[in-house]
Amino acid sequence: MKKIKVICVLLLTAALLLSGCGAGNKSNYGKVVAATYGDRTIYLDEANFWLRAQELDYSYLISIYNQLYGVDAAGFWAGDSGRRAQTYAESMKEDIMAEFRQINILLDHAAEYNAELTADEMAKIDKSMADMKANYSNHLFSESVIGNYSDDALKQSLINRTKALKVWDAVRNQAQTTVTDEECKSFTVRFFRFDDSANVKDGDNTVTGAAIADLLENAMKDGKSFDDLKSSYNSLYYSTESFRYRDSDNTTALYKECRDLTKGQFKQFTDTSGESPIHYVAECVSEDDKAAAANIRQELESVQKEDYFEKIFAEWQKAAKPFSVKSAFSSLPVPDNK
Repeated sequence: MKKIKVICVLLLTAALLLSGCGAGNKSNYGKVVAATYGDRTIYLDEANFWLRAQELDYSYLISIYNQLYGVDAAGFWAGDSGRRAQTYAESMKEDIMAEFRQINILLDHAAEYNAELTADEMAKIDKSMADMKANYSNHLFSESVIGNYSDDALKQSLINRTKALKVWDAVRNQAQTTVTDEECKSFTVRFFRFDDSANVKDGDNTVTGAAIADLLENAMKDGKSFDDLKSSYNSLYYSTESFRYRDSDNTTALYKECRDLTKGQFKQFTDTSGESPIHYVAECVSEDDKAAAANIRQELESVQKEDYFEKIFAEWQKAAKPFSVKSAFSSLPVPDNK
């Protein structure tokens, strides 16, 4: 969902690993206004919950920054996000409020798209809530993090977000997609990839770099299969990848060198576009991969559906109710380590 970044528990898959979100009395957040959309009120307890959920969602990135640059959570959030001289904390808070606005605009149209939830969808929300509480009870659901934010209030927030997702999906499905078979036609290759530092054993000898490609190619000419080579030379990077024939933006060596192969053909080549040469030995698995083409069709249709949605949503935004963010939300600390 490119424009509507709804953080719905039904879709939340990122690992929430950051612990110790701090303490503090948040028991009155349910009475403090964080934002308004027309006559609807978003209270600070709900806004704070989704802010902390998103804060935790960044934990993996923060751990990498810490390992690479020695930057702790506070330093990360105070860093420049590259968006209008905002810090990462400011940008994240802006995104949280943009989500609330987008959700409410979509909810304005819930009735016309019959976005009421089914019993099965309600059951999924209940299960997702239970799973989240079981997995993140000490990280997100402790009183020191969310105060008195109740299960009922969280469930209603999830209901609203899921309804918004249903409106988004319903609008997208109204799009008239035009994707032809030729646009989707795809080929699939499997390949070894290695640089000059790679080395493998060939009997008593050690073969390195580009000479490995000759070794693999000669083995295939002698009747060895790619599966045989994969087993014999398992220290080399091996993968399979599919490509769309009509992909003028793809300038990779793997795409350009393998585009004209037929099933069972193999070749070796070297990509010299980077700082150091990368060697390939590739084989065409399929010159007309139907499964890959079906995935490509889905991706291309999804782009067209999203374009259609953005057009409709732009009109909805023009007629949307006033949205106002209050200082109570703007002043929330990130990270929450009071």
